[in-house]
Amino acid sequence: MLNAFADKDENPELPGSEWDFNFSEQNGPDSNRVTKVSISIYNESLDRLEKMIEMGFKEGFTMTLKSLEELLTSMKNK
Repeated sequence: MLNAFADKDENPELPGSEWDFNFSEQNGPDSNRVTKVSISIYNESLDRLEKMIEMGFKEGFTMTLKSLEELLTSMKNK
């Protein structure tokens, strides 16, 4: 997936970064199935990564992972 920040008119503010998502099912404790999520993010430069962090990437990404964890947990209970 390509991810990019944009202004209010949807014009990209920075070049995007390439994301690779991988979801796999594994055995967990007590023979329960566990979903393992691997996310790799590729940026063209350290400068771009630093700019993303300045723009709140860390906080937003942490919130997204928390929401994903809640979604996967709710799906497990169905």
